[in-house]
Amino acid sequence: MNDVSPLEHSMLATFVLPVAQALRMQGIDAMAVLEDMGIDMAKAANPDWRVSHEVFHALLERCVKLTGDEAFGLMAAEQLQPQILHGLGLAWLASDSVYDGLLRMVRFGKLISTSADLRLEEESDLIHVYLGRHLEVDNFVAAGCDYGVGMITRMCRLTVGEFLAPVLIQVERPRPENPQRWEYMLSSRMEFDCATTRITWSRADIMEPLITGDPALARVNDEQTRAYLDSFLAHTTAREVVGQIVEKLPDGPPNQQQIADALHVSNRTLQRKLKEEGTSFMGLLQDTRLQLARKYLRQPSRSVVETSYLLGFSEPSTFSRAFKRWTGVAPAEFRDTSEGH
Repeated sequence: MNDVSPLEHSMLATFVLPVAQALRMQGIDAMAVLEDMGIDMAKAANPDWRVSHEVFHALLERCVKLTGDEAFGLMAAEQLQPQILHGLGLAWLASDSVYDGLLRMVRFGKLISTSADLRLEEESDLIHVYLGRHLEVDNFVAAGCDYGVGMITRMCRLTVGEFLAPVLIQVERPRPENPQRWEYMLSSRMEFDCATTRITWSRADIMEPLITGDPALARVNDEQTRAYLDSFLAHTTAREVVGQIVEKLPDGPPNQQQIADALHVSNRTLQRKLKEEGTSFMGLLQDTRLQLARKYLRQPSRSVVETSYLLGFSEPSTFSRAFKRWTGVAPAEFRDTSEGH
């Protein structure tokens, strides 16, 4: 598996390990499946290795098809162990309460997935955790929603060391053929086809102090997690430039001066900073367009025409020529090939 592009959202590669275990439990050769998806299992246990959001969710979709199990995402989450989350998992187990563990998850959510937009809200005697995602991540996968919800509820049960059930779980995923299975596996009342994904607990159930709480151990692992995040999400000019390019592309390709103005720096300063980071504005513009083109073309709901305009091309024919120059294949051919995987 290649390194994740700066444009792509990513998640811990260790999340692949519970998926592999769930495949083995179904009698499927997990190594062959992962190899076919381009995922190197030898690197999956490395805490510095990450897998793109797109690849991981494509893996889950493949697993659902291979097993014929619509609840595969939940089954995979049930195989998760705290060490999968590295320092965060150990700090979560050492938290003073389940509530404290959830706060840690929200605080360090970017470790789990850069596409995650987690938040915790309190309402009288209820505590809600929202599992949002960034707007640019629009390839929603039902099994991915199940995996996220299953991971959080499992970690909460492992933290308390005994049965703990949410009051209600609301999910964006479509209603499955057997919704009772979700209620059984998650021990909660379920609502499907919701606008957002939200897990709700009784305040009393998750505020109870835990005898396993170890503030010193939790603090050590918090520091480890923070150090990892600081290094992974390091501020770079290139990252800011890519963000501005993505925002402005639908109105046409921006020039370097427009981006410099948006970042409140001079054109010369922007050029110097990008050079220091080993890149250039034109290189970032082309890479951003290419990465977005691949992402959009893999989405059946988006036509080549729509993709061309979203990327700032005035004519679909101009986009087609540019894409073929970048990749060696026409957009339609790329789409047909992607749908075959």
